[in-house]
Amino acid sequence: MEKRVIDPEKRRQVQRTTTRAVVGVTLVIAAYVVYAMITKNLNIVVFEAMLMIFVGAYVILNDFVEPYRLGIFKEMTVGQKNGFMKILVLDAVGIGAVLYWIVGMGNAENVNNSIFPLLIYIISAQWKRKFRPEFEGTDEEREGEDGSPEETGSLDMAEEDRGDE
Repeated sequence: MEKRVIDPEKRRQVQRTTTRAVVGVTLVIAAYVVYAMITKNLNIVVFEAMLMIFVGAYVILNDFVEPYRLGIFKEMTVGQKNGFMKILVLDAVGIGAVLYWIVGMGNAENVNNSIFPLLIYIISAQWKRKFRPEFEGTDEEREGEDGSPEETGSLDMAEEDRGDE
């Protein structure tokens, strides 16, 4: 199986567009917060809905629109489909945790438990990052300096392990 190569310039362009969209949604939320602070009238339901829309938009842009624009969905192998399914499961877990946190924001009883859903989201995001190369088809073995195949990241892991000793 040949390793997929994604043009770095195209990737930067697509990521810039995604970043602009996310910043736009963030600015709308920030504008609402400023408005609420000035008028002293924050509707928690509207605020929570805006945050939920932000989370949904971020996931859709990052996990569906970007790969589509990069052509990753074309000619996907079984391994790439498996990687994508892992990402979708982790998305569901992470989004569920964030939405649980958002809905519980206004609940005074939930103040002490507010870090747990965010911790779940952070862990799921880290795992998604791990499976992204599998989905993109860019995690094939690479050749080491001596010509022997070596897994990507294994050198970094070995250096980290030596630092722990």
